[in-house]
Amino acid sequence: MAPLGFIGLGAMGSRMCRRLLDAGHVVVGYNRTAAKAGPLVALGMKLAPSPRQAAEAAEVIFSMVSDTEALEAVAHGELQGVRVRE
Repeated sequence: MAPLGFIGLGAMGSRMCRRLLDAGHVVVGYNRTAAKAGPLVALGMKLAPSPRQAAEAAEVIFSMVSDTEALEAVAHGELQGVRVRE
């Protein structure tokens, strides 16, 4: 299976990420508050220190951030010009 990147592990993102992990996917995740990702790390998720590093480790990237402003900050900031793994 292709490695997946997941950016935004809040209430909705953490549940989606958990389902991906339960299905056997390799997931590299990022959350602004790293401590909140602890339960997912315990399930096997690899924690990335930045959105860019999560994206660069993946072939597919999921984003579940809080609002449009947060999405634009990630997409036009940290992820601008990122090339995912091939």
